[in-house]
Amino acid sequence: MLTVHFEKQNRTIQVEPGTNLREAAIANKIGIYQHIFKILNCRGRGLCSSCRVEIASGNVAPRNEVEENNLKKSLTINPNLRLACQIKVEDNLVVRSHV
Repeated sequence: MLTVHFEKQNRTIQVEPGTNLREAAIANKIGIYQHIFKILNCRGRGLCSSCRVEIASGNVAPRNEVEENNLKKSLTINPNLRLACQIKVEDNLVVRSHV
């Protein structure tokens, strides 16, 4: 089991290796969406960019093409942004959500 700590919510959860970060957050009732995006989001396909998070510690795979394309403008402001829906948890993580 791996641990994922969500800094802003001050919550830590246990997940199996390979678990999708977005799905783990939702299953544990941890908010990662802001405002109306709680309802209006792409359901994990990486199209809306509303599940942006920052990995404060731990290792994740490099950004994939979906993330590179959808975060282009935001990465100039914060180069550490990732999409929770595109991350598979393979290490203990500390996550900063923007909620």
